[in-house]
Amino acid sequence: MHRPMPQHPHQQVQFQADDAHAKPQAAPPGATIAESEVASLAALFDARVFRTPQAIACRWFERSSQQWKSLSWAALDARAQAISNALAALQLPPGERVALMLDNGPDWVAAEQAIYRLGLVSVGIFLADTPGNAAHVLCNSGAAVAFIRDAVLWSAIAAEKPLPDLQRVVLMDGPAQADDDVRVQSQAAFLAGSNGSAQRSVAQPRALASLVYTSGTTGAAKGAMLTHAALLANVFACERAFNTGGEVVKLSLLPLSHSFERVAGWHHAVLVGAETAFSRGAEHLADDLLQIRPTAMLAVPRVYERLYARLSQAVLDGPLHQRALFHLALSDSTRRFSQRLTARLVSAVQQRFGGRLRMAISGGAPLSPEIAKAFNALGVPLVQGYGLTEAGPVVSVNLVDGSGDPESAGQLLDNVETRIGPDGELLVRSPSLMQGYWRDAEATARVLDESGWLHTGDKASRLCGSALVLTGRLKDVLVMSTGVKACPAEIESRLTAEPLFEQALVLGESRPYLVALLVADAAQLDALKRTISCSTDGADEQQLEHALLQRCRARLSDLPHSHQLVRVVLVPAFTLANGLITTTLKPRRAVIAKAHAVLIESLYEGHCHTYKSDCASNAETRG
Repeated sequence: MHRPMPQHPHQQVQFQADDAHAKPQAAPPGATIAESEVASLAALFDARVFRTPQAIACRWFERSSQQWKSLSWAALDARAQAISNALAALQLPPGERVALMLDNGPDWVAAEQAIYRLGLVSVGIFLADTPGNAAHVLCNSGAAVAFIRDAVLWSAIAAEKPLPDLQRVVLMDGPAQADDDVRVQSQAAFLAGSNGSAQRSVAQPRALASLVYTSGTTGAAKGAMLTHAALLANVFACERAFNTGGEVVKLSLLPLSHSFERVAGWHHAVLVGAETAFSRGAEHLADDLLQIRPTAMLAVPRVYERLYARLSQAVLDGPLHQRALFHLALSDSTRRFSQRLTARLVSAVQQRFGGRLRMAISGGAPLSPEIAKAFNALGVPLVQGYGLTEAGPVVSVNLVDGSGDPESAGQLLDNVETRIGPDGELLVRSPSLMQGYWRDAEATARVLDESGWLHTGDKASRLCGSALVLTGRLKDVLVMSTGVKACPAEIESRLTAEPLFEQALVLGESRPYLVALLVADAAQLDALKRTISCSTDGADEQQLEHALLQRCRARLSDLPHSHQLVRVVLVPAFTLANGLITTTLKPRRAVIAKAHAVLIESLYEGHCHTYKSDCASNAETRG
């Protein structure tokens, strides 16, 4: 039964940009929030504010002042209430959709909290998304209001297509654009339109809370419908798995429009009273780790791969004894006997992460076991989790005590059921599952069966106790013309663990052998070319390909012959701008294959095949 929250003593605090009086403080006795006392995400936030009003809720870097700023839970509550009051003046009915396309920071979380207070539905849009896909999400969701970062971003979206359902566009950064669109307001003008304190809506647990759009690898992005009850069930299950204790400082790296970051990151921080520091971005990550000194962080595998590549390069550039200690620390056979010898090196690595990191979780794509083992050996507790948007999103996570198998996707959350279908497909059932796809009954029927099982499209080799072991996508298997099958995901994961390669795409459907399109790190590539005295003529291009293949084969040396590469070629980066990756950084395989069709043909010169383009019979990964 939902217990009404007591009246907040700080409820009349005025909207403010910064709270200079917020002090770091651990959650006091009685700060724990019971699952039985909250029925909505709005109630969860209220419960947190009531318990620790003066503790720091979030921290972010303000570019105008070039300083880190912070807000207490009470001040963040006041900011959310100011936005809620202004939204209420629009008199939107419960269930109306409100979109957010903002930088990670207090505006994002305050605006979403204001949405929940009025019984409205949040729709997150990736800030780095293309204008066309952002317009699709606004149109498909029928959003009545959109909070957009600035006029430049809005102009690009507005040029894509008419958005007849959109009643108000609030530009959070800078003045409104001077045009004829009366829907557009600056943040200041929007807040000034408030009619006083908004009447809060009491959301029912089964009410729709958020539309979370998939990354759209198989076509137009689809909106997964997630209720308050589903998201709360996932948040509380995550906490039982994480078993958070003591002071918690989270470094937020992924966009809040990503369901993993929003649920396991922000909503979990609300539950446990953690401080969330919003990172300035990948280019500042090393400095942010040192300045914030987080105890926890969530990221996709590519972040950890890049960190490991930089760490490995720093060791290689160092003295010989440092390289020896590094390899000694990573050696399974000698680790038990080498801890005293490598203690200083391990401590130095830990300090590069701030010195307090107790939990680093990788999600969104498979993590290389090599990377996981290396970081754990060097004193950085890195574990892998698994989930998908449609599951709310977290399904499983490895334990940070080191007892888990780094090659597995971790222990199932305690409210998740699984089974393996006849074709090896993983089926999931839990209270966190989506209700279906927004306005798409046909797509819903393809993934949610009548018994409530979600068909994930992922293949599971086994369920070992409660540990989940995945082998790839159900249809993400390359069947070569020889009849041999290969899983490209594992090969690509190993290749991108090599510092030379930023991205990799393995191809070979209906072909006699495997090839790869590689995106190289510019500095590493220049260094490699210098070692082989490479210029630009054809002979040197062959020499370069041979050198690249050597690097690849070193990473794939313990895989079967069927997983070895025969040809490789360098290509420009796969980016959002050129449409070759999704907003969650997954490659659009079919699109990439089509874009490089001529180049791919040259890699198979002299060999015939039956398909017009590689990956023609492969399904794409859902976001």
